[in-house]
Amino acid sequence: MKHVRAVIFLGIIGLIIGYLIFGNVNGKLVSVNKIFGSDDNIVERTLDNVAGLDKAREKILVSGAIGALAGLLISVIKGKKK
Repeated sequence: MKHVRAVIFLGIIGLIIGYLIFGNVNGKLVSVNKIFGSDDNIVERTLDNVAGLDKAREKILVSGAIGALAGLLISVIKGKKK
């Protein structure tokens, strides 16, 4: 359970940091709903792709995954020291 909490906590921290770093698209901070929401029609998806929102979304999710991995590694290392 300790590992899960560390993974979730640092994963969320990674998402927040990734959003703050990569959430600027065309000089504007994109809303969280726009980044993590789903677009239902093809026109919106195409516009998001052209605007670079897909790349920003990908980088933010990778940041969250790196945070989660860091949480797991830190938790495992701390567990071995005890």
